[in-house]
Amino acid sequence: MMPFRQKALYPLTAAVLTLMAACASQPPKRQDVSSAATAQPQEVKPQAGQKFQFTPRPMQSADTVLGDYARLEGVLAAVRAGDDFAAAQFLAGQGSSAMGESVRNEWLKSLGQRNQADVFKQQYAQLEPEGRSRESRCYAHLFGVEQDAAFVDALVWETKRLPAGCNALLQYRAASGALDTGKAWRRVRGLMAENQISDARALAASLGSPLDGMMGQGAQENRLLGIIGGNASKNAGAAARLAAEAGALSREQAGFAWAVLGLAEARNQNMPVALSYFRNADRSQMTDEQLEWYARAALRRQDWHELASVIESMPAKLRQDSAWLYWLARSRAANGRAADAQTLYRQAAATGRNFYAVLATEELGRRVDVRNNIADTPKAHVQTMAQDGALQRALTLFHTAKQSGNWKMRRQAQAEWRYATRGMNETTMLAAAQLAMDNQFYEMAINTAERTDHLLHYHLRYITPFRDQVTHYAAQAGVDPAWVYGLIRQESRFMIGAQSSVGAQGLMQVMPATAQMIARKIGMSDSELYTIDGNIRMGTWYMADARRSLQNNEVLATAGYNAGPGRARRWQAPHSLEGAVYAETIPFTETRDYVKKVMTNAVYYAALTGQPQTSLKQRMGVVPAR
Repeated sequence: MMPFRQKALYPLTAAVLTLMAACASQPPKRQDVSSAATAQPQEVKPQAGQKFQFTPRPMQSADTVLGDYARLEGVLAAVRAGDDFAAAQFLAGQGSSAMGESVRNEWLKSLGQRNQADVFKQQYAQLEPEGRSRESRCYAHLFGVEQDAAFVDALVWETKRLPAGCNALLQYRAASGALDTGKAWRRVRGLMAENQISDARALAASLGSPLDGMMGQGAQENRLLGIIGGNASKNAGAAARLAAEAGALSREQAGFAWAVLGLAEARNQNMPVALSYFRNADRSQMTDEQLEWYARAALRRQDWHELASVIESMPAKLRQDSAWLYWLARSRAANGRAADAQTLYRQAAATGRNFYAVLATEELGRRVDVRNNIADTPKAHVQTMAQDGALQRALTLFHTAKQSGNWKMRRQAQAEWRYATRGMNETTMLAAAQLAMDNQFYEMAINTAERTDHLLHYHLRYITPFRDQVTHYAAQAGVDPAWVYGLIRQESRFMIGAQSSVGAQGLMQVMPATAQMIARKIGMSDSELYTIDGNIRMGTWYMADARRSLQNNEVLATAGYNAGPGRARRWQAPHSLEGAVYAETIPFTETRDYVKKVMTNAVYYAALTGQPQTSLKQRMGVVPAR
């Protein structure tokens, strides 16, 4: 029994739609290539399962590819409006592509909303498992196509907004008594804290106890709205209200509410207060985000015992994140448990080439190793990849977008490339990365090369185009070229003429207003922002200026480059902080991730180009007091 009414097919009869759907149901099979990775670091020859193996897919003309792209937005709009014919017609002419996958997912969403179970099931079967959107999977559960208990359990444990189809699934399960009610009410609280009141009300009603009822759990949960709902958690009186209400609340309700208030204070870097609130919280009710900020609050206060306790209480998957492996190791070392610390450092170092993997490697007495463990891809293999229709589809869109400056088309080119390389083994991926590099599709050369875990080609991971300009202007500005390369790699992935959603421009993503200021100060035209040479000149000057204004500190300057110097200063402590502690406790997720990646990139670039400062710990250094 479905939680919504059956509707007639629109605008076709069921028979005609089924016929059209059948035409869209058989995309060509993609090459089945192994993803097993058995080569060990520093071995050159790929082992079994990693040898180059690829059969090119059928080619399409450039006109066909560009015609598909020209129709895509219109088709998606029509599908969202319930036009099944538009979806079926587009898919009938599609091979295997990211465009087809996006249209099919959008169609599945529309079919799910309209309870068209038979056509949904037929079309869902045509999507590769990796390409199924979460909302498509939710409708698949509603229609009985999937029965993955772990998937549903993860949804109900999520406290943030979900797609409409997933809300419908949870409400249906709640109404039928198939949800864990404790977890479901926790989700209601989380939605209230996220100001998703309509979804909270709908789920509470499905649980049989409306939030605005006169009695029952819903009415009791409603008492929390004035404490954790909307902006209430940011109100200075929220903690006092919660303390006053505590006697009328369950342990789970109060425990979750204290975690909400702790998170608000931790994000504001009011760590002593945050810790006092988190200590009142029920850790079993806390979200991953709340637990991570509890850990950051303890880290910022250098309370190693409490930090270890928080990390140990994290869910297993979160506890195995490189960040928390590393900081648990540091806690163990600070508490005199050196052997345990070494074990944890080894685990963190084995997570790849990320910020904490590098720091852990250094704690083990080693430095980054940038020697390729696989030879350059033979030209014959690259030529084979160049004959692949799916990769050429991406390259057609890329070259056209590059010539026309169409960034929306370039994003579709990136999507097609990711689709085309999905499922490749590592040797084949490196051949694809080299093809992207040969075509100056720099962002996808990096994207593909860095997806390998065992076969490592650092010159494709950390490419160095525009080397003359970077070296020249870095020297002129007095900044480390490895730092400049690390920043460009994170800012634009070396995309010439890149444009952000807020208007930042070029390789170094300089805002036009900032470019005007720089141009006045150093005597150049602000129109040079849009040239490779001028953009690098402006960006390197701004890096140096940010460093000068931020106590000559690279970590602060990196944070300031992304979020503004004022915020970088505000995030400093009244006392000096280890650079890694400063980075980990930046309240903006984007900037926190940015600083860690830029500084890690810089270490790899320094090692690859024979420069000093190949220790990440030394490069992070100490951030001075505010």
